[in-house]
Amino acid sequence: MYNGKYSTLTDYLTRQIAAKNKSLTLAEIEDILRFKLPTSAYKYSAWWANEEDGNHSHARSWRSAGWKTADVVLGKRVTFIKE
Repeated sequence: MYNGKYSTLTDYLTRQIAAKNKSLTLAEIEDILRFKLPTSAYKYSAWWANEEDGNHSHARSWRSAGWKTADVVLGKRVTFIKE
């Protein structure tokens, strides 16, 4: 399981046992994380890519919890879907 900067998001998504998808505003994600997302999360859809291999710890946070991003509305919200 992921244990890094974004681990509170991993924990949150792991606890969504009955959910098949979960839409969160960026403000809600920041509340979960307890810090502000980087500017790139607001501006670039690539930040929300479901990267399997690579160095992006934020992608590892939701991927390791068994979720992927499916719908990104830049600057507003992200929908996660359970895999």
